[in-house]
Amino acid sequence: MRIVHWNVTKENQPMTGVKRYEDELFRNINKVLEKEERKWVVERIRRVENKIIGSTFVSWIYKYRCKNADIVHATEETVSPVINIRRPKKFIVTCHGLIPLRYPSTIKDFTTKIQWSLIPKALRKANRIIAISEFTKREIMRMIEIEEDKIDVVYHGVDHSRYRPMDKEECRRILGLDLDKKYILVISSNLEQKRMDIVKKVFDIIRKERDDVRLLKAGYGEKMEGEGIINVGWVAEDKIPILINSADVYFHPSEYESFGLPILEAMACGVPVVTSNKASIPEIVGSYDNMVDLSSEDYVGEFCEKILRNIDNGKDNKAIERSKRFSWEKTARETIKVYKMMIER
Repeated sequence: MRIVHWNVTKENQPMTGVKRYEDELFRNINKVLEKEERKWVVERIRRVENKIIGSTFVSWIYKYRCKNADIVHATEETVSPVINIRRPKKFIVTCHGLIPLRYPSTIKDFTTKIQWSLIPKALRKANRIIAISEFTKREIMRMIEIEEDKIDVVYHGVDHSRYRPMDKEECRRILGLDLDKKYILVISSNLEQKRMDIVKKVFDIIRKERDDVRLLKAGYGEKMEGEGIINVGWVAEDKIPILINSADVYFHPSEYESFGLPILEAMACGVPVVTSNKASIPEIVGSYDNMVDLSSEDYVGEFCEKILRNIDNGKDNKAIERSKRFSWEKTARETIKVYKMMIER
């Protein structure tokens, strides 16, 4: 069997959640196939490195080919409109979420607006859709009106060889952080659904209680201003586990997450996680008592209470155990099941 992945990311671009998914999926699928001695050929097509050509949606039509594959797998929904030009034998799309449809303000340029206007129709044309969480599956059904039996849920994973508990003091020395301070870590963009307004309110209150607490803000190089806030900018992939292990609490108050990979990575490192209970987040953290309902009357106070309760606790073994339910090999194996089902039909 021949499978072609249509990847949306470039080989040498900075790491993002989607790039990590595409790289890990390709690597682990091939690893599983080798173990099973299965004679399948899996290859990937990526965007070209050229900043102009590689980022032009029209150019993708010439880049993405079927190569007579039994299955073409678009590993991100924004590639799916190419199906209007190409005719794969079987077509699968991984949907990482419908945030631009739910939050139109996240779309800034005209080309992206056109692209997202074509995505619902393309998803309806796909033979199968892989959703990265049950929440994402429900959103696809609700917003695009696709039948449930066409959607498979395959969760993201985590590389436990990299995201694991490390010596906190050594990690802080590497990053030049004060060994005597307490650190709350946020890894997030400043998009409206991420609720950085909550982060600012919570941190300002906590600072009044404890002046030894600092906030580490990372994610897409976007900043947050305020006393005691350290903007770490863009963090290289090999430094992210070090950054996470430097923290005493990982804080994630987002109101809309299709999966929330940084939450899982923090859990795998044993860092206590304080988060909202919205969207896909309960699927990741399970029956975790550090979730807060954003619809509660005093959710800011509840976030403060849970952060202060956890900030001196050290390693969270329950979070580590929960994170072991997720791995990239498991993601690969469940994706292979979808491929086999497609071929057998």
